[in-house]
Amino acid sequence: MDNNFEATEKRILSVFEHAGLKHVLSMRKLAGDASNRTYYRCYLDNDKSYIVMVNAASDKAIVSEEIATHTKDFNELPFINIQRYLTRLGVRVPVIHHRDEKEGILILEDLGDSLLGDIIKEKGPSVKLYKQAIDMMIRFQIKEEQIPRWCYARLNRFNSNLYDFEFDHFIEYGIVKAGVQLPPNVMSKIQRLFHRLSVLFERYSAIFVHRDYHSRNLLSFKEQLYTIDFQDALIGAPHYDLASLLRDAYVELNDDFVDEMVEYYLSNSPYAAAGFKDIFTLISIQRMLKAAGRFRYIKLVKGNDKFMQYIPRLLQRVKRLALSYNSDPPLEILAETIERIPLSEQ
Repeated sequence: MDNNFEATEKRILSVFEHAGLKHVLSMRKLAGDASNRTYYRCYLDNDKSYIVMVNAASDKAIVSEEIATHTKDFNELPFINIQRYLTRLGVRVPVIHHRDEKEGILILEDLGDSLLGDIIKEKGPSVKLYKQAIDMMIRFQIKEEQIPRWCYARLNRFNSNLYDFEFDHFIEYGIVKAGVQLPPNVMSKIQRLFHRLSVLFERYSAIFVHRDYHSRNLLSFKEQLYTIDFQDALIGAPHYDLASLLRDAYVELNDDFVDEMVEYYLSNSPYAAAGFKDIFTLISIQRMLKAAGRFRYIKLVKGNDKFMQYIPRLLQRVKRLALSYNSDPPLEILAETIERIPLSEQ
């Protein structure tokens, strides 16, 4: 048995003992995502199972491994704080059965393995499920001033500095460390474009944003969608989670389906406004570039290359959207830059 797994198993068993949930028959580590958290499914002798979240020892930040604008020392894990807030809103999230914050371990409700992304890959896009996801998103899209002060989402926001950080992350890992040497004049144009977009996006930062609202963080359980991995919530733009959902790195949704779901959102959201679709397109591009840079970072820094397969699709989408975008600012320089990145070597 792996020594790290054996040590973690002992910690988990101790937490179950203190929670009064004895007789754990077995546990298995679940496939990980890109975070510092690990997950296990534990089976008890009463035919019940639980999901265990094991947080990294230092996982007190709202924005894990990324820029944050606050210095507050949190009194509780962000997952617990945001879970409590979403529960009060009536958003479907996993129940926390027990918490041991000293160990950084949470025992959660087991919602099964039916990720939206897996359902889509098996059966194709579902209007019903995506409308459920959009309805849930609209429910938690609360204006900043209406969010209670104890909610950690209020402590950080998508401002121009954070957008610049994510764009720079793409430049470093999506361009430079992909082996592309841009001419100085092209690099300068790209940097000016990205900063212009960052300043533009900041104007819309006014509501609760999940920040990772996509098909691998939505679970179908008893015919209802639940959302997970919400601990990095912050104040941002209403377009952001919609872009995360509909321009998802992990599934392919055709343009007609995306347009239909955007129209559904606009017909039900209080944030429908002139120009919404243009900002949605631009934030979609930002989100996809951030993901492409992040995926290469995970390979180069963490030694995990399983997300690299999604980069070509992301960049091809960005190029297509950039070429078809006919509003201000012009995006031709972005399309030209993407053209320089060798997709076959991802």
